[in-house]
Amino acid sequence: MLGRFKGIRGSRTLNIRTTLLLSYFTIILICIALVGSVAFSIAYNSMQKQVEDSNVQFVRQIEVNLDNDFHNKRNVLLAPYYSEAMIDGINDYASMKEQSRFLFRQELGNLFLKSFNITPIRDFVRFQIYYSDGELLSSSDNYKPWTAAQARASDWFRGTVELDGKVFFSGIPAKQAGAEEAAYATSLLIRDFANPDQFIIVRAEYSNDLLRNISPKSAATRMIILDSQDRQVYDTAGADKPLATRLMSRLGSASGQFWHAGAAGDDLVSYVKSRYSGWKIVLMTPQAEIFAPLEKIKTSALMTVAVAFVLAFLISVLFGRSITKPILDMYKTVNRIKRGDFSVRVPVGRNDEIGRIAMNFNAMQDELQHLFESKYLYQIRLQEMQLAMLYSQINPHFLYNTLDSIKAMADYYKVQDIGAMAQSLADMFRYNTKNRDDVVTLQEELVQIEAYMNIQQIRFDDKLSYVTEIEEELYSFPLLKMTLQPLVENAVFHGIERKRGKGLIHIAAYRDQEQMVLAVSDDGVGISETRLAELLARLRPSSLSDPVAETAGGGGIGISNVYSRYAIRYGERFAMTVDSRKGRGTCITLRLSESEG
Repeated sequence: MLGRFKGIRGSRTLNIRTTLLLSYFTIILICIALVGSVAFSIAYNSMQKQVEDSNVQFVRQIEVNLDNDFHNKRNVLLAPYYSEAMIDGINDYASMKEQSRFLFRQELGNLFLKSFNITPIRDFVRFQIYYSDGELLSSSDNYKPWTAAQARASDWFRGTVELDGKVFFSGIPAKQAGAEEAAYATSLLIRDFANPDQFIIVRAEYSNDLLRNISPKSAATRMIILDSQDRQVYDTAGADKPLATRLMSRLGSASGQFWHAGAAGDDLVSYVKSRYSGWKIVLMTPQAEIFAPLEKIKTSALMTVAVAFVLAFLISVLFGRSITKPILDMYKTVNRIKRGDFSVRVPVGRNDEIGRIAMNFNAMQDELQHLFESKYLYQIRLQEMQLAMLYSQINPHFLYNTLDSIKAMADYYKVQDIGAMAQSLADMFRYNTKNRDDVVTLQEELVQIEAYMNIQQIRFDDKLSYVTEIEEELYSFPLLKMTLQPLVENAVFHGIERKRGKGLIHIAAYRDQEQMVLAVSDDGVGISETRLAELLARLRPSSLSDPVAETAGGGGIGISNVYSRYAIRYGERFAMTVDSRKGRGTCITLRLSESEG
C-alpha cells in the first residue's frame, strides 16, 4: 500500500514538474518578446519625436540668429538718416556741379566706411551706393559689376525700390563676375520722405561665414538657405546640388516638417520662413542618421533576448525540479499551523500534494470559524455586559437629585448664591447628558452659557460681566454642541481671571453675506506673540490628529478641540481666526456657511 502511494506520488510530482517547466518557460518567452517589441517601438517613436522636435527648434534658432544679424546689418545701412546734410545732398545731387558731386560722393563713402568700421561685421565683403538713376556713387573697393542701366534693371534694385525703406535681402548670382567671395547682399533705399524721386540705394555684400557657423555640426545633415525668390543662397552640400522640384513645391507655408523620399533614402525635412527677411531655412536629416543608434540598440536587444531565452530554459528546468520539495514542505508546515489565522478558503480541484494542502487549509479555517463563533463572540458579549454594568453605576438622576437637594437646602436656609450655583450646575449637567444630539441651536448654546456665567459671576463676584449681541434670526442657527463654552471658558480663565479689575466678555452673532459670524471677545490680559503663534499653529488641518487638552487648565475642551470638530464636519466651509494682543484682550471668530451640507 505504501509502495503504491509512493508510485502515485512520484508520477504526480513529475507531472507538476513538467507543467511548471512548460508554463514558466512559455510565460518568460512571451514576456521577453512582448517587452522587447514594446520597448523597441517606444524607443523608435521616442527617438523620432525627439529628432523632429530638435530639428524644429534648430531651424527656429537659426531663424532667430539670422534675423538678429540681419537687423544689425540694417542698422548700419541707416547711417545717412543721422546726418541732415546727407539727406539734403541726396535731394540736391542731380543739380550739383561736378566738384560738389565729387565731394558728396566722397563724404557719403566715408560715412559708410566709418559705419562699417565702428560696427565691425566679420562676414562683410563690400558696399556700393547707387543713385536713383543707377549711377554708382561710391564703393568700398574697385568692384563695379553693373552699368547704370544694368543696375536699374536688376532684380535687387527693383526689389529695393518696391520695399521703399525696408531692407531687401537677396542672394548673389552664381556667375556674377568678381563676386566669388560674396554669398548674399542687403540693400536699402534712403531718401527724404518728402521727395520720392531722388534717392540712393546702399547695397552691402557678405560672405557665408555666418551661415557656416550656424550650420549643423553633423556632416550627414544638410542645411539649405533660400532667399525670398527661392534661390539657394547657401547649401552645406555644395552649390551644385539643387533641391528637387517636388521638394521645393512642399515648402510653400510659413513652416513645416515632412518626410521626403530622396535618391539615397528618406529624409526628415524641417523648414521655417523668416518673417523679417522672407528667407527659408531648410534642414534635411537622413533617416539612417536618425535611427543609427537604434540599430545598435536593436542588435544588442536581440542578443540579450537570445541569452534570456537560454537562461529562462535553464531556470525553468531547475525550477520544475525543485518545486515539489517546497510544496511538500509547505504541506507539512500548514498541518502544523492549523490553529493560525487565515481569512480565505482555497478551491480543491486536484488530489496531489497541492490538493491536500488546500483541504487541510479549509479544515483549519472551519475550525477557526467555529472557535470564533463559540469563544470570541462570547468574550465580546461578556465585555459589553461588564461595560454596561460599569456605566449603570453612574446614574445621572442621582446627581440631579443631589443638586436639587442642595438647592432646596440653600433656599431653606436662605443662601441664595449656593442655590443659584447649584441650579446652574444642574442645568449644565442636564444639557450635557440629556441632549445627545451632536448639533444644537445657537439658542440652546446661549442657555448653557447663561448657566455657566451665573456660576462664574458668583465665583468672581462683581469682577466678571458679559453681554450678548445676537441677530434675531440667528437664534435657530445650527451649531455643534459645546461650541461656546470652551471659548467662553478660555476667556474667563486665560483673560479675565488674570486681569486686575473688572472684565467683560462679549458674544456676538451676525450675518456676513452667506456666512454666519460668531465672535467671542474679552478685554482681558491678551496673549503674547509667542503663545499666539503656538495656538495658531495648532489651528490647521494637519493638527487634527494631535492630542487635545482635557483639563480646565489646558483650556477645557479647548480652542483646538472646537477647531478640530468643525474642521472635520464642515471642511472648507468653516474658518476660525484668533486675534489677540498682550494687554488688549482676545477675540475668537468662527465663520460658518448657511447650510451644514
